[in-house]
Amino acid sequence: MSEDDRDRGPRRRRGARWAAVATAAAVVAGGAFWLSGGYDAWSGGGPALDGACEGHLAADPVRALLPDSALSASSELRQDGWRCSVSAPGGEAGVEVRVRNAAEPLGPGARADPGEGAVPLGGGWTGSFSYGAGADAARGRAVLLLDCGDESGDGLLAVADGRLARGASFEDGAARTRLVSALADTARSYARRTGCTVGRAVEGTVRDVAVPVVDPRRPLARASGTCRGVVDAATARRWGAGTAAETPARPAPVERCVLGSGLGSPLYTFTASYGPYGETALSGRGGALPANGAARSPSGRYRLTAECPGADGTGVYEIVPDDGLALDHASLRTALKAFAAASAGLHHCRPPA
Repeated sequence: MSEDDRDRGPRRRRGARWAAVATAAAVVAGGAFWLSGGYDAWSGGGPALDGACEGHLAADPVRALLPDSALSASSELRQDGWRCSVSAPGGEAGVEVRVRNAAEPLGPGARADPGEGAVPLGGGWTGSFSYGAGADAARGRAVLLLDCGDESGDGLLAVADGRLARGASFEDGAARTRLVSALADTARSYARRTGCTVGRAVEGTVRDVAVPVVDPRRPLARASGTCRGVVDAATARRWGAGTAAETPARPAPVERCVLGSGLGSPLYTFTASYGPYGETALSGRGGALPANGAARSPSGRYRLTAECPGADGTGVYEIVPDDGLALDHASLRTALKAFAAASAGLHHCRPPA
């Protein structure tokens, strides 16, 4: 067993103990529900929807997202977590909320990314929002990490996928806010039933959700988000880096900074991953080496980790150079440390090491 695996052992055991408590609570609430894979179902967009998904569904924002429809809802406990699904007639539009333990990697086949172009929610929340381009703008995804305590790994991942009716789009700010409200209110209701007292991240009201950035490239000298301060001017010149594609410097389950050439071609990608996304990054090691010491990665991939409170679990920070680049290994490690320290500070983590 490696030193890294030994360090993660106590956190995994704490996460497993909380997961066992959550599972037991769900089994008590639903009898043999967990083992049988059963579900409860409701229909009707009116008052009946208020009691859907074992009473946890935030009916008002869902009805606002899917108006003028006779909605049906169902909930189900699976080995990978709890699901609450709402569908309009024909299944063309709907909302699905999923809640799972934050201390475990995403399962096989699960989408290991919050979404293309995802932007942080802000407002003190650790979450993100994304939606498709063009005709796919009717599909949106909101992601939240919910703390159930201060111990590392103690929390939940909650995800909502929305499909709007024809003619509607998540380019509408009200639609984005309603999907996040549906996610937050539904997830925290379910969390409390399973023994999780959610922290500050989801106690507030959703007021505004930013538009996901389609093309975030800007001159590197004007970087103000996740790329700010990652490299100094001399290093940028050596690397041929002149642009930055970044997200705002706010807590999110996955944060990225891409340094590119003057024309915007990607050169170096920095990624910070938390909760199940961090666990998934660790489980697929991809040849990355620790950024400390004299060890050199032939590919120029390096990694740091940090212990973080609550659902953030283990923060995982990586740098991946574009194939074929001339590698400046000392500067790669220095840049990764700067990126990791800034992200870890947003999440109140211990210093990366």
